Amino acid sequence: MRHLRPLALLLAAATLSSCGLVYTDIKVPRGYRTSAPSEVKSAPDDPLVVGKSCNRSAVFLFAWGDASYAAAVKDALGAREGILYDVRADVKVDAYLLGIYAKWCTVVTGRVAKL
Repeated sequence: MRHLRPLALLLAAATLSSCGLVYTDIKVPRGYRTSAPSEVKSAPDDPLVVGKSCNRSAVFLFAWGDASYAAAVKDALGAREGILYDVRADVKVDAYLLGIYAKWCTVVTGRVAKL
């Protein structure tokens, strides 16, 4: 029974960290400074955009993806020329089958001002 305790702790750590025990290649958000409407050439008709970037893990062994703010902002801007301002960032986590498959996403919502 004592031999199962380290395995249980390792499994709990893997579950809580959303990383893989065999392979991990993920990027996570740290910080992002957004511009205020007064700092850019904002207009009332500036479009509202949403961008998303995700990390995934499977079977507690493999983890991959890019859930960084930079990737979410790039997805939000798409082919638009401009600067993102008045940004809100959220994290959405989906875990299936007790975490055997998990998806961790950074969702960025903001307005695009013309350069």
